[in-house]
Amino acid sequence: MIIALNEGKLHIRFRVNDDETVELVDFSALPDSKEMPMIAARPEAGFFAPFKPRQFLAVQVTGECAGGFHAGKHDVGSVSARWRYVSHGIERNALGQLLTLSVKAPNGLAADYFMQTYEGLCVARCWTTLTNASGADMGIEYVSSFMYEGVGKDRTSAGYDHLEFHIPHNGWCNEAQWQRCDAVDLGLSHMPSVGYSLPDKGNSRFHYGSADSWSSSEYLPMGIVRDPESGEAFFFQIEHSGAWEIEYGMADGRNLYVCLLGPNNESFWWKNLKPGQRFTTVPAAFGACVGGIDEAVGQLTRYRRLIRRPNEDDERLYVVFNDYMNCLFGDPTEEKEKQIIDRAAALGCEYYCLDCGWYDSGIWWDRVGEWRESPERFPNGLKSVYDYAHSKGLRMGMWLEIEVMGTECDLPKKLPDDWFICTHGKRRVENKRYLLDFRNPEVRKYCSDVVDRLIADYGCEYFKIDYNCTTGPGSDLNSDSLGDAMLEHCRALYDWIRGVYERHPDLVIENCGSGAQRMDYGMLALHSLQSTSDQTDYVNNAYIAANVASAVTPEQAGMWVYPYVDDREHVIFNVVNGILLRPYVSGIVWSMSEASMAIFKEGISTYKAIRGDLKRMVPFFPLGFGRVNDKQLAYGVKGEGKAYLSVFAIGTDTVKIPLDSLGAVKSVKAIYPQSQDCEYALEGGALKVRMPSDTCARLFEIELA
Repeated sequence: MIIALNEGKLHIRFRVNDDETVELVDFSALPDSKEMPMIAARPEAGFFAPFKPRQFLAVQVTGECAGGFHAGKHDVGSVSARWRYVSHGIERNALGQLLTLSVKAPNGLAADYFMQTYEGLCVARCWTTLTNASGADMGIEYVSSFMYEGVGKDRTSAGYDHLEFHIPHNGWCNEAQWQRCDAVDLGLSHMPSVGYSLPDKGNSRFHYGSADSWSSSEYLPMGIVRDPESGEAFFFQIEHSGAWEIEYGMADGRNLYVCLLGPNNESFWWKNLKPGQRFTTVPAAFGACVGGIDEAVGQLTRYRRLIRRPNEDDERLYVVFNDYMNCLFGDPTEEKEKQIIDRAAALGCEYYCLDCGWYDSGIWWDRVGEWRESPERFPNGLKSVYDYAHSKGLRMGMWLEIEVMGTECDLPKKLPDDWFICTHGKRRVENKRYLLDFRNPEVRKYCSDVVDRLIADYGCEYFKIDYNCTTGPGSDLNSDSLGDAMLEHCRALYDWIRGVYERHPDLVIENCGSGAQRMDYGMLALHSLQSTSDQTDYVNNAYIAANVASAVTPEQAGMWVYPYVDDREHVIFNVVNGILLRPYVSGIVWSMSEASMAIFKEGISTYKAIRGDLKRMVPFFPLGFGRVNDKQLAYGVKGEGKAYLSVFAIGTDTVKIPLDSLGAVKSVKAIYPQSQDCEYALEGGALKVRMPSDTCARLFEIELA
């Protein structure tokens, strides 16, 4: 029996075999994609090569034997090949179609596997609920959110060494730095044995992920793999703010598998599933399209807009001034704030965010937690600063690191240990902070009271919620495992955030984690804004600006625009960094000349003129993803009949940007700055730009046929 799920160009096929095993045999956007045939048993290989259906749901149960060649791979769990079909249903809903596939295993474990498609998109969101239908406890060591063993099945050559893997490295001040590799680079090259009856399968894998609550401190929770022979690209993301893992490995000698997991045995996760108890995986999205990174990121961008919480901020795209980066750097006073508020209002900003330090007169880093204003910094009260900003037409906000308490704060000394992440009888201490455990309802109530009080007392309309440390693997208090405590903590945190928005539906919350160390769609499905970096150098910031729309929708990608030199080209470059994302305005505005302020204000006005287009457009990368030390960078957004393109020249005054991916181009016009101070022309399908000097940036509007 074939279970078919078709949504636009996306074709998904499950096959139920005669023995009721279930296989995912096709997940493709190719019109002529071929379903994978059954794998025949190989009796000549003895016990080495029994028939194994292609697995779609990997699960390992404690005390049971994993099948086949295991090593560290997650595709051969003890239950993975033992699922048997029970029933399925496909229903049309407001988003697209929802497949529910129910299976069971001989050990009494049952699973409901869900796959939600989206009308007009080639993406499916997947998750699974396990149920212990046996009469005994069952230890779950890992369970996949999604697995597909058909990567590269539509190629024309015998091997798959040519597959292109795009690996999303992410680091502090070095976010969204993609590396392109092939199977050989990743140790996945297929070298079958000859003359010996071993199966066409290996133990090697390539995997990356996170094992703590900084979900993106090393890698983004996403990936892209492309088959240049078939023209197909697969793309995916894991939507969780804790531990996760992406794994590639050899499926059957002909194809590769990709396995997407939340917390698992490698991130100290273990779940004791009691009789009748259920467990649901973290969600993951998987898609396929014909094309390259532009098409893949375009599909993800549209999908991300569908799954996030509807909110006014992502429709209006307000301009935010933040007083931290290359500005006050956490040393606020009433006098300084009012002076900068004047300049922010003159520039045309719409929100003003008072960043860290407002709650302590001295070294404030390790004293966070009580969230009371410093009378030394604000002798007339913090409310006077809020009132002053409101009088200038600005909405007002502030910085919070609500999930921690500093080691020098008095409050943690009065609280029990179960308020905090603990291991081996001790509270976890990182970077002079204790970490609150949101599983505790008293913690959630305290944090809600803080937020409600700040809104009531000051009229706060915006919070920058920062997160400068991590839980580590989790807590060993009141949990089956460290990893399960962290998973439950993350889910409790999401519930707390939902409660905040229910009470304050117009509130804007910026997601920050030392910049972008927690940049994932567990958080970004809730919040309207994401801080994309703590990078302080404006040129280095361009390498992030050119790539970061791969990780987050452009309108959610808060990018620093922070001039710290009173120079025309310096200001322009800063503005271009953020103008096709969400500008976070900052810098030394109190000492900038009128000429610099004028060109700065022009940039903000230009952003306001085009932001109505930006929220509907999708990213494109005419040079591919930028790499650090590239001399030219380009990032754009495109829509119906129009595109905008940011162009950066670094250490050179001439760049050439191919525009082939846009189709027929009717005209190109430089729109920021408006003065025609650079030379540019279309030459053979490319935009050639000669800047007035080296290390310059310009914004172009492109009219499409």
